[in-house]
Amino acid sequence: MRFTIVGCGALGTILGAHLLQAGHEVNVRVRGTRLKQIESSGLCVNGLRNFSGTGRGSLTINRPAEEDVLIYAVKTYHFEQAFSDVGDSNPLAVFSLANGVEKTRQLKNLYTDSNVLGCMANFSGELGNDGVVNFTRNVAVYIGGPSIHVKSIVETIDSAGINTIYSDNIETEEWSKFVGWAALLVTSVIARTDTGATLSNPYLAQIAATIIYESSLIASKQGVTLIDRAPFPVATISAASLEDATGEVIKIGEDFTREAPGHRMSAVQDLAFGRELEVEETLGFLCKEAVSLGLDCPCLQMSYNIVSGVNHIQKSLKD
Repeated sequence: MRFTIVGCGALGTILGAHLLQAGHEVNVRVRGTRLKQIESSGLCVNGLRNFSGTGRGSLTINRPAEEDVLIYAVKTYHFEQAFSDVGDSNPLAVFSLANGVEKTRQLKNLYTDSNVLGCMANFSGELGNDGVVNFTRNVAVYIGGPSIHVKSIVETIDSAGINTIYSDNIETEEWSKFVGWAALLVTSVIARTDTGATLSNPYLAQIAATIIYESSLIASKQGVTLIDRAPFPVATISAASLEDATGEVIKIGEDFTREAPGHRMSAVQDLAFGRELEVEETLGFLCKEAVSLGLDCPCLQMSYNIVSGVNHIQKSLKD
């Protein structure tokens, strides 16, 4: 099976390296410093797996993406540029590893609905300055949608070593991860430290619990029933008292400290490297949905203001 991966940060590199090692054709679409690194060394991963070069597969760079499985592995604020770079194509199927739920709607504006898949990606790593990605978590990727190729794609990625599961209710999977991710984004931007320390802090844990609760109201109004998925049991947290919900978040922080020491949210990495944060298509999306649905979500609105303010400073320093 042929894959085109647009963007090769941490997730794109991890996925591409696994597919190459499994003997598949992988085409990456990259630019700038990352292009030079991949031209020189290929896709390199350490941590949970140690890969370098191309393995048994074949690696190409920036060729057209016709009739491939097309995977967007860029942040939401890079979507417009990524779509322009890819140009017109007719993929067998297309999906995005990005956070949030808005991404699927954006893909459906550009590709045939029957080819667009939903995706909830719960694996992580960190791209170093040397171009090597430290692969830290391999929980699960859920993929679902109407494409006739979806189950074959799931089996292919899972066989390559990224835990991948077919979902016949992918919108629930996406929302259930997104609600927890939004809470982690905000608290990580405030704390700027590793995930375990962030979530173990009782003050930040209370903020996270409140964000999960308010986000669950939006999901419910959208007709989405949340479920418990690692790392956040968002259904349990959103239904609990604030005290109990805060305790659940603290336990998650302790789990991270024990099982994934040193794990950092991508936003913390972005702040460290002077990169832009994902705001409008994530927290901004939630705030707009709350307003349109007539919901009062003060913690979400304040969180959006905080992260937007930090992002504004980040962008001004870069300029």
